[in-house]
Parts: sequence; C-alpha cells; structure tokens
Amino acid sequence: MASQGPLTSWLLNATPEALKRATTHPFLAAAGSGTLSKEALSQWLSQDRLYAQSYIRFIGMLLIKIRLPTHTPNAETLRNPTIEQAIIDILIDALVNIKTELAFFESTAVEYGLDLTAISPDEGGAASAGISSAGSASCPGFTGAVCGTTDVSVSGAESGEIDEDSANPRDKLHKLCKSQGECQMQAGSEVCNPSTPHTGANSAVKTPDSEPCQPSRLASAAPVENGPVFFTANPITRAYIDMFMSAGSPGVSALEGMAVLWATEVCYLRAWRYAASYGKKKAQEGKKDVDADGGALREKFIPNWSSAEFEKFVNRIGDVLDQMAGKMKGVEESEVSRGRCLEWWKQVVWLEERFWPTLD
Repeated sequence: MASQGPLTSWLLNATPEALKRATTHPFLAAAGSGTLSKEALSQWLSQDRLYAQSYIRFIGMLLIKIRLPTHTPNAETLRNPTIEQAIIDILIDALVNIKTELAFFESTAVEYGLDLTAISPDEGGAASAGISSAGSASCPGFTGAVCGTTDVSVSGAESGEIDEDSANPRDKLHKLCKSQGECQMQAGSEVCNPSTPHTGANSAVKTPDSEPCQPSRLASAAPVENGPVFFTANPITRAYIDMFMSAGSPGVSALEGMAVLWATEVCYLRAWRYAASYGKKKAQEGKKDVDADGGALREKFIPNWSSAEFEKFVNRIGDVLDQMAGKMKGVEESEVSRGRCLEWWKQVVWLEERFWPTLD
C-alpha cells in the first residue's frame, strides 16, 4: 500500500469517482440553482439536523480519547502547543460550532417557514414535488390475482378509462372494482380512490355464492397494515449516527476518530461549494428567478456552509490529522493505521452520496 505524502491528500486521492458523486449530487445543483422546493429542503434539513445532534455525542467520545500532557508547562509549550492540546482546541470549537449551527437551523426555519420535522414520502410523509416516492397505483386489495369464476366485464365502462378487450388482469380488476362502486379512476389515470363510487350498468356483478366479488377477497394473504408515521432518522441518517458511535467507541484510535471527523467536514464543504457555484453562475447570467424555497438556501445556508471560515476550520482538522499520522512509528504501524483510516473514509463517502435525496 502506497503511503507517501500527507494522510489527508492520500485519502482524497484514494476514491476520486466516489468523492465526486458524493459532492456533486443533483440535489446540490438544484439547491444552488434555486429550484429546490421548500418541502424538499425541509425533508432534507430535518435529517441533517438529526445528524448534527448526533455529532455532539461523537465529539464527546473523541474528547475522551485525548490525554493531555501532565508535565509542567514552559515557555516552549506555551509558544507551541502539543498536538493533544491542538486536538482539544479543535474538538471544543467543533462543539461550539455545532451549538451555533443548531440554533441557526431553528432561526432560519422560523424565518423561511421550514419544517424541521418534515417526513419524506419514502418514509410515509406527504408527497412533495421534487422528491421521488413510490405509490401503489393499484386498486384497493389488488394482489395480481383475478377471480376466475366471475365475468368482470363492465358494459358501461367509460370511454378511455378501461380497455374492454385488455388481457391485462390489472385492467380487468379495475373493471371489477369499478362495477362494485369501489374505484374512482380518472380518465388516463392509474390510481384508484374508493371514496367516490362509480355507477355502472353491471353494479350487481355476483360470484357463484351470490356475494359481490371484492378485490380484497382475491388476496390469500392478510393486507399490509401501515401503522402511524412518526418523525425519526431515516435509514441513511441512522447509518451515519451508527458510524459516529462506532468511530467514537473505545476500540477505535484517536487517529481514526479524527479521520472520520475530517472526512465528514471536507465532504460537506466540497458539496456546498459545488452548490454555491450554481448560484454564482446564475448571478453572472443575470437571472433573478424567485427561489423555490423562498431564498433560505441562497441567502442563509449555502453562504454559511461554503464560507472561508468553515474552510479554515476544515483545514485545521486536516493539519492536525496529518500531524497525528506523521507521529506513527514504524512502516508497519503507519500502513495499518492508514488502511483503517481508508476504510472509514470509504464509509463516509458512501454515506455522503446517499445522504442527498433523489430528485424526480
């Protein structure tokens, strides 16, 4: 394994394509262009806030790993703090920063009307334009089975809604539920709504036992029952939180923990610098379109997350991380430590790419 050069540069060059995907996601382009809806921003921001809250516990676990020197300070140590003191300073600053960040989330959410407990459609929340969600697009109780003993043709089918000669079982089942007054399917649509009954000539279609053939009776298995939906971390956010807890655990070195801290921050900085580039391009072209999110990203979030001040903080973490790696004694120890840091780096980049929602 090649281990020449600073650890941070080595990690950045280890997975260039994965890093590019993680920091140039279409979600970021939409955010920078002002086309991300307020609902989509709220759904992502609510998860980012949970991520930030878990960051506090992670920093606390890293602080436990650092042991300050016990020797009497002198003029030299005052001029040149030890690496342990530098790490402590960074971690304390990180806690102050995240406390400020959480307050910033809340004040900006109030100012722009954002929901910090928004649930994405994929998690059972209300559908939002811009974020993909999978709907059932089927009749109530439809399982793909068709009642073979019943003639499900509907002579009064409205033109354009149902193909009388279709061999598709789904179409026949639409006919059936329509005849039973269960289906509300607009012309050209595929989604049934049982709230408004249809009236058809064959409203009394019967099965041999003289009972209406309902789609729900065609299923051999019990219908899926969805319980109440509560706001919580989605799977990727939970994976990020679990990674923080793992990286802060007693069996993981301080070097690895700091590598995770730096990796998350450098990816975040690069991602929002990419988003900021779209805003600059829009300004250069003289476009003054109204932002879909009301301006929260362009006016508040992106300037904060792509700022020179944030870059300076990320560089401080990187400098200390490189110093820690440089103190490793022996080629074998250095190679093993770099290999472990690389595994953490890959995990962060993988999660970062998936932390951005998929847009339609």
